Amino acid sequence: MASLFATFPAWTILIGTILVSCLLTYLAFKILRSLFTTEELEKFKEVTGIYVSMIGILYGVFLAFIVIAIWENYDAVKNNIDKEADALGNLYRDAKGLPPGTKYSIDSCVRKYVTYVIESEWKMMANNKESKDAMDARNKLQNLIIKIKPHDLGEQVIYSEMISNLNDLTVARRIRVNTANAGLPMILWVILFGGGLLLLFYIACFYVENYKFHLWLAFGVSGLIAILLFVAMQLNYPFVGTDGLKPDAFISLRKHNVQVDTTVMKPTAGDAIK
Repeated sequence: MASLFATFPAWTILIGTILVSCLLTYLAFKILRSLFTTEELEKFKEVTGIYVSMIGILYGVFLAFIVIAIWENYDAVKNNIDKEADALGNLYRDAKGLPPGTKYSIDSCVRKYVTYVIESEWKMMANNKESKDAMDARNKLQNLIIKIKPHDLGEQVIYSEMISNLNDLTVARRIRVNTANAGLPMILWVILFGGGLLLLFYIACFYVENYKFHLWLAFGVSGLIAILLFVAMQLNYPFVGTDGLKPDAFISLRKHNVQVDTTVMKPTAGDAIK
C-alpha cells in the first residue's frame, strides 16, 4: 500500500477507492437480486434489518477506532519531529557559550545533520531507509559533546543542558526512523476491507421497494466507507506520498536559526542504508 501512495497522487487514490467501492456495491446488488427474488427479500426484510444494524454498528465502531488510533500515531510522529528539531536548535544555541573551537565544531555538525535530513533522508524514509551521512553527523556531534570538559560553573550548566538535548535528539531520531513505515498489521486491513464488503452485501439484502433509490443510498454508504478507509491508508504511512509529512520543522530551523553549511555535499544513493 505504501508503494501505491508513493506512485500516485492522493486525490487519484481517493477517487479510485470511491469508484471501486461503488462498483462493488453495484455488483453486490446484482448478485443478490439474481440469487433471491423480490418476494423473498421483502418477506425477510425485518430480520435483514436487524443484521444490517448490528453489523453496521460493529463495523462503524471498529473503523472509527482504527482511524482514531492511526490519527493519534500520525500526530505523535509529527510532534516527535518537532522535538527533534527543537533539540537541534537548543544544541546550536547552547554551543554559543563554549570556547570558539568547540563551538564551531558543534555548529558544523548541527548544520550538516539538518542539511542531510532535509535534502536526503526525508525521501529515503518513504522506502524505509535512513541516511548514513545523517547518522555519521549525529555520531560526531555526540562524540564532540561527550568530550567537553567544563572549566567553570557556566560551562557545567551548558554541558548538562547539551547532554539532555543530545539524549532528546537521539530518542526523537530513533522514533522517527522506526515509525517511518510502521503501519497497521495486515490482519487489521483484511478485517477493515472484508468487514466493509460484508456490510455492503447485507445492505444489498435489505429490501426497499424503490430499487434505484435503495441503490443510491447504498452508494452513499459505500462512498463514506471508502473515504474513511482512504484516510486510514493515507495516515498509516506518514512519510509516503505527496501529502506525507514534510521536514518543515527542520526547514524552519535552518532558515531562522541554523545557517546552511555550503561545504556539505549532497549524499549519493550509495550513502543510504536500510
